[in-house]
Amino acid sequence: MKNWFVLLLGAWATATIGIFLAVIAGDISEEQFRITGDGRQIIQATVMSVIIIPIILFLYRRLHKLTGKPNKPAYSFKRSHHFFTGFFLATVLAVISLFTASMIGWIDINQWHAPQYWISALLINMLIAFFYEALPEELALRGFVYDVLKHRFAVWLSIFAQSLVFVFFAFGHHILQVIVGMEPIEIILLSIPSYVLFFVFGIALALIREWTGSLWAAVGFHLGYLVMARFLIMPEEYGAPPIVSYQDTFMYLVGALFMITGIMLGGILLFLLFLLIKRLLRSR
Repeated sequence: MKNWFVLLLGAWATATIGIFLAVIAGDISEEQFRITGDGRQIIQATVMSVIIIPIILFLYRRLHKLTGKPNKPAYSFKRSHHFFTGFFLATVLAVISLFTASMIGWIDINQWHAPQYWISALLINMLIAFFYEALPEELALRGFVYDVLKHRFAVWLSIFAQSLVFVFFAFGHHILQVIVGMEPIEIILLSIPSYVLFFVFGIALALIREWTGSLWAAVGFHLGYLVMARFLIMPEEYGAPPIVSYQDTFMYLVGALFMITGIMLGGILLFLLFLLIKRLLRSR
């Protein structure tokens, strides 16, 4: 009991401190060396991955001493082809949500922009987001934390529990920022909607990992969501060149909220269906 709790706490602390130090590194690079934009994000991504990935892999070795190492761990490169499964499904759900919002009259699509307008920025952002958010967060949370929980609890309880850890990861980061004076304490209350999204997103990410048996599927789905959010759903908020220009016709941001919900809840329903089919096929 004590060992698994220490491992769980260690993974959460590693991820939380990792992103906190990455943000500090970004602030220092901008304030002291005037490194902004992609340069700052590359520094943050480097710090995040350098801190989290080796520590989590070390914790995995400790976990495997307690439980035995599986023949093919979820993070094995032999399962890495599922990265494309996750990325593809996130992209498809985003596009379906976009056209659905247009068909029901909540948005008007004005213009699709040529790839040369946004492709280079998208590829650079993908690379940064992979090492800053998708890979380290998934390795720590849908990887190690989920594996520790599954060793102690049933699958469905583990899915909900790891999503709560995901929320506390964001909450812990904000607490550290408040403690050092980087953010006002009001950031906690203002972030409550984000915490809800973190919880729902965490469920979807755990389900795709459970369905495919591969952590790389969660990494791909996470990265696909980030790319769609920044270049398709809310490009203005992220300062990114848009893939498509659209206007809300029903209420401000209703289109963006609908598409985000479509990716997350649509993913949950889709992965639950795939899991059901998988279990039915196994039972035959």
